[in-house]
Amino acid sequence: MRQKWSWPWSKPAKPLPVTGAQLTHSFERRTFVLGMAQAGVGMLLAGRLTWLAVAENAKYRAASESNRVNLTLIPPRRGWVIDRTGASLAANRADFRVDLVPDRVVDADATLRTLSQLLGLTADRVSDIKDKLEKARGFQPVEVASNLDWDKFAAVSVRLPELPGVIPQRGFSRYYPTGAAVGHLVGYVGPASAEDYEKERNPLLITPGFKIGKDGLEKHFEERLRGIPGARRVEATAGGRVVRDLGTREDVPGSPIQLTIDAGLQDYAARRIGLESGSVVVMDCATGDLLAMVSMPSFDPNSFADGIGRIEWKMLSEDDHVPLRNKVLRGLYPPGSTVKPMVALAFLEAGLDPEASVGCAGGLRVGNRVFHCWNHRGHGTTNMSKGIYQSCDVYFYHFAQQIGMDRIAAMARRLGLGQEYPMPYPGQSYGTVPDPAWKQRKYQKPWAIYDTVNATIGQGYMLVNPLQQAVMASRLASGLQLTPRLLMDRHAPRAPSLGIKQEHLDIIHAAMNEVVNGRGT
Repeated sequence: MRQKWSWPWSKPAKPLPVTGAQLTHSFERRTFVLGMAQAGVGMLLAGRLTWLAVAENAKYRAASESNRVNLTLIPPRRGWVIDRTGASLAANRADFRVDLVPDRVVDADATLRTLSQLLGLTADRVSDIKDKLEKARGFQPVEVASNLDWDKFAAVSVRLPELPGVIPQRGFSRYYPTGAAVGHLVGYVGPASAEDYEKERNPLLITPGFKIGKDGLEKHFEERLRGIPGARRVEATAGGRVVRDLGTREDVPGSPIQLTIDAGLQDYAARRIGLESGSVVVMDCATGDLLAMVSMPSFDPNSFADGIGRIEWKMLSEDDHVPLRNKVLRGLYPPGSTVKPMVALAFLEAGLDPEASVGCAGGLRVGNRVFHCWNHRGHGTTNMSKGIYQSCDVYFYHFAQQIGMDRIAAMARRLGLGQEYPMPYPGQSYGTVPDPAWKQRKYQKPWAIYDTVNATIGQGYMLVNPLQQAVMASRLASGLQLTPRLLMDRHAPRAPSLGIKQEHLDIIHAAMNEVVNGRGT
């Protein structure tokens, strides 16, 4: 038989015996590796601790301080708006207030139910608050109630642990002593909107109770009226309970603004108009100072400052007397016969003899139409003076055709019609002083003689606002190029002359005097 061969390395090797010296060497090696790893970890920890303790010291000290110390901004008191004698048109008064910070409210419905019981809120008021909470975008404070008495304020204060997001505090609210009389004049304030905050990124805007100008002078002079906020530092527990007061920096009130307005006259004019739709402008004929500027019916700015409700807003916005429109600056109306002294002055400057007369039989044929006088029986023989104090339409129909609309329009602009004045209000309407070039540009049509006839008695295309009419009357009375002025300036230079002959002004003045003191209509 053949013998079977096998290779030596195909057989399993026998394990060599392990000595004690080898075991010891292996253990020491593993111990060294573990020790090095531990040392590395320890060095990393030590390095991190050193970094946190040294390099990051300021950061974590500030974080620790913020957990222990609360810093609260104190809204500054707004600067007063006063009249020419120092009487207040917009002031501040101390009050107790409760606000809601939306991003801190846990359960809005439960919170509002509790506040309704404590403060006696109506269902409409609660609904308004809910609407404002939805629009607040998480950070805008929402006023729940203001002008609270001490009992209600204290009742909310003791329930704070169960009312997260509720902030009761003592502060100052805007107050308008004469109410609606200064609504359009001064404007009003309100909480900053999300758009306001995004524009400025100022933390003061999201401070509960702080309000900014929303309309009128309050908005135009916001930076001047706002002031500088104060701050209060208190030590508080993790739950928010105040332990002790660490210090307070007082706010710096805003700068006051003095107007040329006479508060008594402003209030008197507003009360005389009452609920009727109208406006009053009283202007100093020597300086251009506005003594009264009233548009009625108006709104009470106190309602807006306190947070106007939906029902009141609906009533204001749907009123056919448009109480939300400033008629003095934005109302445009045909001026009617109030332009006749201006037209007569244009006649005089064009060379018309003031004694030139026309027979008024109650109307005048112009082309194929008859334009009637307001007095259908006629005024008889009428010169310039009688044409003004009797407001005879036929006199102006007749001579306007001779003088032409270009000269009349030039005088209208010279006396302030069709002009926009530097007033601290947006959206001023400047009206229309028509002439042949204007009509061609506006309607691509030639000027017709009946357009002149209509315009000469303040009808047709002619439109003015009440402020322009006041300027026209003041310039007629003074012969000066007066500009309406609302901010008090006792050192303002005298207005320049219009360059109109004094004898022409005297003729107009005498006729206007007859309107109210003699044979006027």
